[in-house]
Amino acid sequence: MKKFLFLTIFLILLPLNIFAKENYDKLDIKIGNSVKAKEEVKLKSLIDLKIITSDDQIVNDTKNKEITILFDGKDINVEGKNFEIKKFPQDGAFLINSESPIYVDKIKRSYRGSISFRINNGKLDIINNVNMDDYLKGVLPKEMSPEFPMESLKAQALCSRSFAINNYNKFIKKGYNLDDTTSSQVYFGKDVEDEKTNKAVDSTLNEVIKYNGKVAETIFCASSGGFTVASDEVWGGNSVPYLITHEDPYSTHPWKYELKDKDFEKLGISGINSVNVESFKDSKRVDNIIFNTSQGDVKLKANDFRKKIGNTIIKSTLFDIKVDGNKVLVSGNGYGHGVGMSQYGAVEMAKKGQDYKKIIDFYFPGTNIEKLN
Repeated sequence: MKKFLFLTIFLILLPLNIFAKENYDKLDIKIGNSVKAKEEVKLKSLIDLKIITSDDQIVNDTKNKEITILFDGKDINVEGKNFEIKKFPQDGAFLINSESPIYVDKIKRSYRGSISFRINNGKLDIINNVNMDDYLKGVLPKEMSPEFPMESLKAQALCSRSFAINNYNKFIKKGYNLDDTTSSQVYFGKDVEDEKTNKAVDSTLNEVIKYNGKVAETIFCASSGGFTVASDEVWGGNSVPYLITHEDPYSTHPWKYELKDKDFEKLGISGINSVNVESFKDSKRVDNIIFNTSQGDVKLKANDFRKKIGNTIIKSTLFDIKVDGNKVLVSGNGYGHGVGMSQYGAVEMAKKGQDYKKIIDFYFPGTNIEKLN
């Protein structure tokens, strides 16, 4: 005989994390791709799964180590052996929890903390409710190799913690804080955790980067290419006092590329005679590229050029481009937008004996490292 739990109007009286005062120790992270209507999601754990409220009160001890989530396009139904909940809350009022990591079959990964759901645009979003440090332990190994020096990993821990806090409300209209992609920070949960990156998180417990008493915008990239770049140069808007252009001797990362026929098709140009560039004075990054062709001049923004050819091929806008016979050659330095901390630079500084505090001071001048209350 199945046990049925019918959810009634009293749910609106339950405390909802999403509307509560911001509590940075807990984050709601959208994980994996959204689930379409009629698709199933299975959750598994080594210890029985429980249904809890957003303030950790047990609603139902399911006595199940595996349960199935059924999304019909409108409602969420949860069921297992001798257990069922119709119309499972869509707002984080109830969560599925276990004392052991929860494996989500759709994503093929395990997660600490709890699982809940939101419905957006007719699809089911899977949400991992996880504390800050456990979140960071699933972020650091995807943002930096655990083989890197410990001081560079600590610097990344501070950047990632401060970034999560600064972007806490990024997706709040959709009912969660961050996602697990490069739109936020890459997050793969428990499965990628490593002893060294976990130590970097634990040894910097509650430490954040602040400017004028507020948590800083701790942007980072793979390599500055020898010059960090001001945030307003890349994205416009107001200048940020600690995200500025300055020389970076710790991070060069040279690269080269020869444009192919398929690249010219993507750019929509042919018959190139010569190439000129317009660059920013301080950061030396390219702003515009002017291709002189048999059909006339074609002007492209450097960022558009990167996107069309591929950001992993044209690795930055810090490059030279020239015509050599019938070839168009691009040679540059750096990897990424160049704003904030260079990860390769942090590694090089650590190898030279600099600690994480000096790394942060170099890449975010004028900021302070403080404990979060």
